[in-house]
Amino acid sequence: MGERIEADVCVVGAGYAGLTAALRLHQAGKSVAVLEARDRVGGRIWTTPLADGTPIDRGGGWLGPKHEVMFKLAAEFGVTTYKTYVKGAHLLVGEDRTRRYTGLIPKISPMAVLTIALSQLRIDRMSKKLPIDAPWNAKKADEWDATTIADYLERTGIRTKLARDLFEMAVRGLFTGPLDDVSFLDLLMLVRGHGSINTLFSIENGAQENLVNGGAGSMAARIAAVLGDAVHVDAPVRTISQGDDRVTVESADLSVSARHAVVAIPPALINDITFTPALPDDRVTLYRKAVAGPETKALVVYDSPFWREDGFSGQTSEPNSASEVTLDASPSSGSPGVLASFRFGAVAAKFDDLSEADRRAAVLDRLVARLGPKAAKPVDFVETAWWKEQWTKGCSMAHFPPGVLTQYGHLLREPHGRIHWAGTETSVISHGAMEGAARSGERVAGEILERS
Repeated sequence: MGERIEADVCVVGAGYAGLTAALRLHQAGKSVAVLEARDRVGGRIWTTPLADGTPIDRGGGWLGPKHEVMFKLAAEFGVTTYKTYVKGAHLLVGEDRTRRYTGLIPKISPMAVLTIALSQLRIDRMSKKLPIDAPWNAKKADEWDATTIADYLERTGIRTKLARDLFEMAVRGLFTGPLDDVSFLDLLMLVRGHGSINTLFSIENGAQENLVNGGAGSMAARIAAVLGDAVHVDAPVRTISQGDDRVTVESADLSVSARHAVVAIPPALINDITFTPALPDDRVTLYRKAVAGPETKALVVYDSPFWREDGFSGQTSEPNSASEVTLDASPSSGSPGVLASFRFGAVAAKFDDLSEADRRAAVLDRLVARLGPKAAKPVDFVETAWWKEQWTKGCSMAHFPPGVLTQYGHLLREPHGRIHWAGTETSVISHGAMEGAARSGERVAGEILERS
């Protein structure tokens, strides 16, 4: 028999949702046990060092200005942030030319810019009609949930192929899955939870405004240090059984008996756990359909951020390429230079079928085309295909096909007996971001404390 533990609460998953829940419960005097399948904490946040010790974020890395819970955690643990570098010219590649621009608006036709702006305005206006706590109860929820994002994009009236490709890529980057399988209500819910679609797309005053000194995983490591021996890694949960007054959570070598359990893992992993009694069919359906799509992040490291010296911000876009979007992810010291390169959805799936050498060559080819020959020789190249990670199965968050949210969305946060649900997908504010995860952890801790 493996180790047996008694605790007030067992938390499944040591991402920011599970860690925040465990921290707040611990601070309230409750005993906790945290079981994490990976060999590390952080979940979809993963900070690792380069050879010189520089921390890099292989997963989520950015905080927006309204990410209040994450900034509160940062202050609590003495972690500081800095602004993403945005000075200089941005680049947009398409229609066999490269466009340099500054600010938010690429140099495409004024009519194309106008139609994109109008489409974003319509999305913002529709999103504000959603009840923040229950978007599936909106007056037009059934209509919007029966429509896919792809259907909506076909009707936007955005002028020029480049403008359509750019807007489609930006939206695809939010969900990563095929947009003909994502509910338009899901997009409106995401926009509602972040305030505007421009917030999701933007660096300045947007979701990508701030990076974390020491990496986004540094707070997770410090929370885990506070929790100490309560955190158990390499412990994928196999079964969760609940009775009238206890929940038993078991991994291969560990069994935890607790008053409550918090499940804080990606929805796609929930059905891999055996529940006794079995979960109701509606919950099984929700977790089966709440899937995340392909996303790959490559960190391309140079001795220095040479693009800054050449007058570029490092922000580039080229829809449907091996490097669809890049951002400057260099440390606050400015050395080494780090470009974060992303590809999403079907584009990620296409290039990730190539060999490691061919993928690297494809990314560098596009960076050289944009930034010149200095981009050809990085000192390091760190690539993570998040959709192939065993304990993630897609990024950056689960998306919902048509018809799911209006039927099953109310179950995302609703406790099931003594089992509570956390994770960025369960948050009504900033879901899909670290902020949404941390908020869900605080919410679920509050639920348990109210019932204790």
